[in-house]
Amino acid sequence: MEVVKEKQSEQNAGKRYKLIVRSAEEAVRVIREKLGDNAKVLSVRQVGGEGLKRFISSPKLEVIAEIQPPVEDTKEEIESTLPESLLEEKAAPTAIVSTNNNASDARAPGGKDTPLEDPLNPAPGTLIENDTLSLLQKTGFDQTLLRDIQSWSNWNDFKDLPLADALKHITVGLSDRYRSSTELKTTNKVALIGSPGVGKTTTLCKFLAHEVFMNKTCPMVLKVESGVPNPDDALRIFCEVVGVTLFRQAESVPEATDQAPLYLDFPGLSLSNLEDWSTTKATLDKLEVGTRVLVINGAYDKDVLFKNINTANHLGATHLAITHFDEIANSTKLWPLIIRSNLTPLCICNGQNVTGDFTTGVLNQMISRTFPEELYAKGFSSYQHL
Repeated sequence: MEVVKEKQSEQNAGKRYKLIVRSAEEAVRVIREKLGDNAKVLSVRQVGGEGLKRFISSPKLEVIAEIQPPVEDTKEEIESTLPESLLEEKAAPTAIVSTNNNASDARAPGGKDTPLEDPLNPAPGTLIENDTLSLLQKTGFDQTLLRDIQSWSNWNDFKDLPLADALKHITVGLSDRYRSSTELKTTNKVALIGSPGVGKTTTLCKFLAHEVFMNKTCPMVLKVESGVPNPDDALRIFCEVVGVTLFRQAESVPEATDQAPLYLDFPGLSLSNLEDWSTTKATLDKLEVGTRVLVINGAYDKDVLFKNINTANHLGATHLAITHFDEIANSTKLWPLIIRSNLTPLCICNGQNVTGDFTTGVLNQMISRTFPEELYAKGFSSYQHL
């Protein structure tokens, strides 16, 4: 956060700050957390990276905020100072209720069929207080995850154990439920789909680099329009660097094989326009694409992530790629999403550029980020690598 101008030198009121954020929702959260309830947004503009970064990174918002004299401001008043167009995506999740009715049901770990939870209407029931749950709540554990843990058949067996032992049981339980989900293998035709700004192009570049340098294959890329403009500047530059052939016409693409897999890059699909998703499904079916990877930004709010998955069910998504993992303040919100989505977790990406970390060890990454360091210090360090 950079101080742009100080109107008053001895007190906070009147100070202006510049924030670089990914969305209006993040702007509201950061302003309230860092500047308090008396902050007011003065201006917002979209900014991009410099050089090659502007092709391979998502656009950001530059927000100028000023701390006002103490008044009874609310979150709604802060939001009202942001441009209406920037709040459209934030308001979109309210449509989950209407789209969730048509989404595929997810199978719970115990074998019972339960629909993917609507985060705006969470499952009824309150948490039964005990020392372990109280501590996990204080450290920011996701409420849905805590309710799930409390519903496990062996919960009564470990709920009153010492913290280290209880955390061990939780870790083993999460790992077992992750492994019990059906794991779908990838095919030689892989499509990356998702809403705008989640990092699809960057993720695709990481896949291509992995294929070329680790798997020693010769991947191909098909840039698909699907009724929506899909510029290829960033991807074309990267393909030239690593020696990957980029196609714009499906008719020109040679037959995909295990040694020459085909990756398909689609334009960003708006969550408010199901017609785009339906058109994309028709294209995927026509091209006989078996692996359909939904790319999500893990730093987004949980309700937005659930809506992405519910919507992706309409086009037969098979796998899940999580980006911006290093920017997630609370990774526990991802556990219900991963376990219930019926999508096979494929990879986790850190960083917003092609040189950032890329790993297919999703379970290890999730376990290592689930429990805060202060819990390890209380006796859980020996279970950190389970």
